[in-house]
Amino acid sequence: MPFKLFTKVTKNPFLAWLLIIASSITFSGCASVSSTDNGAKQPDTTPALQQDVSTSTKSVATDKKTVQDLPVNEMTGGLLYDLMLAEMALQRKDYDLAFEKYYRAAQQTRDSRLAKKATRVTLFSKNDEQTFKAVQLWSELQPDNIDVQQIYASSLITRKQDQQAMIYLKKIISLSGNFDEGFQRAVGLLDHIKEPERLKALFAQLAQGYENRPVVKLNQAKLSFKLGDTAGAERYLNEALALKPDYLDANMLKIQLLKKQKRPQEAIAILEKLVTKQPDSISLRLELARMLVAAKEYQQADIQIKRLADKDLNPEVLFAISLLAIEINHLDDAREYLERLYAFRLYASEAAYFIAQLEAGRENYAEAETWFKRVKHGRYTFEAWLGLAVVYSQQKKFDQAFKLLDHSQANNSKQSKDILQIKAEIYSQAKDYKKAYETYTQALSLSPNDHDLLYGRAMLAEKIDRIDLLEKDLHTILSENPKDNQALNALGYTLADRTDRYQEALQYIESALKIDSEDVATLDSMGWVLYKLGRAKEAAGYLKKAYDQDQDPEIAAHYGEVLWVLGETQEARTIWKKALKKHPQHQVLVSTTGRYLK
Repeated sequence: MPFKLFTKVTKNPFLAWLLIIASSITFSGCASVSSTDNGAKQPDTTPALQQDVSTSTKSVATDKKTVQDLPVNEMTGGLLYDLMLAEMALQRKDYDLAFEKYYRAAQQTRDSRLAKKATRVTLFSKNDEQTFKAVQLWSELQPDNIDVQQIYASSLITRKQDQQAMIYLKKIISLSGNFDEGFQRAVGLLDHIKEPERLKALFAQLAQGYENRPVVKLNQAKLSFKLGDTAGAERYLNEALALKPDYLDANMLKIQLLKKQKRPQEAIAILEKLVTKQPDSISLRLELARMLVAAKEYQQADIQIKRLADKDLNPEVLFAISLLAIEINHLDDAREYLERLYAFRLYASEAAYFIAQLEAGRENYAEAETWFKRVKHGRYTFEAWLGLAVVYSQQKKFDQAFKLLDHSQANNSKQSKDILQIKAEIYSQAKDYKKAYETYTQALSLSPNDHDLLYGRAMLAEKIDRIDLLEKDLHTILSENPKDNQALNALGYTLADRTDRYQEALQYIESALKIDSEDVATLDSMGWVLYKLGRAKEAAGYLKKAYDQDQDPEIAAHYGEVLWVLGETQEARTIWKKALKKHPQHQVLVSTTGRYLK
């Protein structure tokens, strides 16, 4: 113990006892600082002030550091008393008193560690004036500590003392190891400025004399991008890349800009060059794969996905390429990647859930059932449980599905609504349409404005021959969203198929096609209503377009009927035969072919 610190203290035995006690007290935030902290340049001594505040609440009895960690100053009774009182005030959450004592001690001793401690205390009190005072003192005491100067500069910017702040922003650049690093640190402190003109003025001052450096051009581009000046951003990026063609940050920002401007091919070209120069960069190759998928260049995307798959990937990248493989319909590859993800214990449940979804989508319901059962915990537990009920129903295991749902325990009203919706769909699949309708109504009592529920109930109303109820629910949806093409199409198709209100049906379907001219279901509806209106040749065009995109059995039934009426009976037979082979039980298809194929 450095007894020299105590030589000036009275020989009062009570005070001597206090000194012994003090030797075991934690001066949180002080004890953890090395002996070189005071005044010396240190890397990242305060990288994130908020992250360090937890040290301020440690128990005074748990830390083994002692009073010897305080600076070599005369430890007077008054100073010791202030420090002990500050620590006790901090434990009692009396932050004003704690700040007062630490701040005074820092002023008296000129010790940067105590100024740092005072600053941390203000993060609890949220007293801006106290914070500024403490940071100002801390900055004075550690003039060469770049992190402290950043905090002080940020405080000055918050107080709109811009000219004073500029002094410290430039100081940050001079204290950095190199200009690029220092400029990035300094300009980062301007991010929270809301006033565009003030932001531009401060940036111009900071960049003065360095305007032709690539890092400055890059940050000018970022500023322009932030302020909505995409033309300016592109100009500065081009200037930065002219100075430094391989500047990764500038290239990545330009890619982002090109994506925003809907110029994907130019963005892809830049990424391809970057990947060629950095073939081992997983992040660049993954971004290239994503962009190729978005551009529907599936063959090229697959090449990039497979090259990624050959590497030793972390779980996040494995998951990403699994989803990309699903998107380009390479389901066997996706399954392989998800199985690799399943090998990571912490990701096993998530991988099992997506494998189950994939197999359910491929109508491999028994396989999906196996994988849904492997989802034991994690974010998809509830969804997996619902998915299991669905695959039970797809396998006609209705009793098991209902038993699972009847023993459900929802955590909130949304989950309760989801359970009821799944239950209604299973009743529908079991052809208990009345019970399905009632269950949808029960779900709507929990979420009256849910359009998915209204639409689902409307479809059930058609099944129980209540077209009036169907119209009511679909009109409720359309009153809130007149451009809901699904509701428009459903209403138009039902009127065309179940009533003789063909002109009214045509208007709804035409409105739906204006919203989405390529929607397969709406193309089928248009063909069907035109056929009902006696315009079979026009109808055939719409139905062919729908059939070419999706050989759904109902579309096949409609298309074949129109072709038969037009005299193209052989082609109609071919289409029906192919559809019946895949869907021998489909009600509309069987009914249609039964009327024509004797």
